[in-house]
Amino acid sequence: MEGRREKPRMVEIKKTIDETPIHKTLTLGVDGPAEAGQYCMLWMPGVGEKPFSFSAVDGELKVTVKKVGDFTEKLFELREGAEIGFRGPYGHGFKETEGKCLIVGGGCGIAPLKPLSNILEAEIILSAKCGREILFEETLKKRCDVAVCTDDGSQGEKAFAHQMVRKRLKDRGYACVYACGPERMLKKIADICEDKNTACQVSLERYIKCGLGLCASCMIGQHRVCVDGPVFYANRLRETEFGRYTRNASSRKVMLDEGC
Repeated sequence: MEGRREKPRMVEIKKTIDETPIHKTLTLGVDGPAEAGQYCMLWMPGVGEKPFSFSAVDGELKVTVKKVGDFTEKLFELREGAEIGFRGPYGHGFKETEGKCLIVGGGCGIAPLKPLSNILEAEIILSAKCGREILFEETLKKRCDVAVCTDDGSQGEKAFAHQMVRKRLKDRGYACVYACGPERMLKKIADICEDKNTACQVSLERYIKCGLGLCASCMIGQHRVCVDGPVFYANRLRETEFGRYTRNASSRKVMLDEGC
């Protein structure tokens, strides 16, 4: 797939679910296969194209999106039966690990991690700013031990995700920690895992335009997130700007606090 241009194909939105006031899951009229951690490009005529990770990869593919800007505002307006442009699946997903694992999702970051709950022996930490942004808690509790933490303490423990991870790794061992969420959270978790000599896989978010490794807008160090990632073993990112810089729409490197 790398280096080959392809046009979006129009697919039907089979079902929509309002997960929270700001999160919605769309079931796409696309059958797999796809790997947990891979993503697709969704296109709306006159609006643009954006990358979204899969929140379900068994049978029909699903994406779970957070309303954060013009594109996702338009996505939220789409109803069942509407069509949307689709390209993918793209990128490298998570690698399975034998033994007890820890899954850590920050906000909507739990979406690409959710399929792992079907295939791994895992405990899960769900983290968000507040209780109304916690995703998939009841569904995941049917399969795994789930702990919840929020920044404001409105649900679960008042703590940050990396603090929960530090406590877990102090008390017990894991074969691997899988994490997705805000990059500063990922960097703190990666540092804790390195200190505890525990494998860590992270899913990165970057400004992906092509999905094919052509435009270099999503570079981190020498890695193209769109084709080399979006999932990386954290130790591969040690000599990069991971946790410090990202890139904006014009591919200029900016500090994470500046956003993109």
